[in-house]
Amino acid sequence: MKNSTSTQDTLHLTGPGKHLNFARGSYLESTSRPLYALLFLLPLVIVYEIGALTVNTDQIAHTQSRVATFTWLLAVAQWIGMNRTLIWAFPGLVVALILFCWHMVSHDPWHVRVKWIGGMAVESVLMTLPLFLLGSIMQSSLNFAAASPVSSYLADLTTSIGAGIYEELVFRFILMGLIIMFMEDLVKAKKTTAVFVAVGLSALLFAAHHYVGIENGHFRAISSEQFTAPSFIFRTMAGVYFALLFRYRGFGIIAGTHAAYDMINFTLKLF
Repeated sequence: MKNSTSTQDTLHLTGPGKHLNFARGSYLESTSRPLYALLFLLPLVIVYEIGALTVNTDQIAHTQSRVATFTWLLAVAQWIGMNRTLIWAFPGLVVALILFCWHMVSHDPWHVRVKWIGGMAVESVLMTLPLFLLGSIMQSSLNFAAASPVSSYLADLTTSIGAGIYEELVFRFILMGLIIMFMEDLVKAKKTTAVFVAVGLSALLFAAHHYVGIENGHFRAISSEQFTAPSFIFRTMAGVYFALLFRYRGFGIIAGTHAAYDMINFTLKLF
């Protein structure tokens, strides 16, 4: 009974909060639900999965591997013995199943307003503004990588979508949830302490994974990313920002905001 209650509390702590008292059925309350996140992100998942096979943005073609979290999920699929021809679909299937099951246990209504899906896209773009403002103040967010040639621009956009979905899935949804459960169930920490540790630790690991990757079970430096204190601080603060968005606006908005930020950033570099 204790474990069931703790798991339910963790879902509320890591998912969109109810304490802001959004009106039931309003845009803000409804679009924080997992069903809206699923419908909003499903087209992006499909675009990324197709792009991963056609524009070589991951290790399927053993070329670029910038979306490390996607390749981690591919490794899990290989580890459990999934058919090699189906491995490419595993990460997207994980996203869809998590959001679908989350919706089922939340007992939220199935009714959806299609126009609000478009509103989530607009909101995601608007939510990038604090990140660009922070980056402008720190003079670091637009200097992570060299400008990309037009020939690789589609690959960069595809990578942006994958980063938004799979990095937020791993670092916000999964990692934060595991840290909170560990802190509450084993360390017996208070809820506020558990959330504080989860937000901070997940943000630090999110920033660090941009500089160090895992290959064949060993850590290695990522050649395309040079560690700098400003970029690490910016990414850590961005991780905290994404955690807050996840808490108050749900998984769909943070994944959309992350993807939109990266896409706009690559577009600015192109020009």
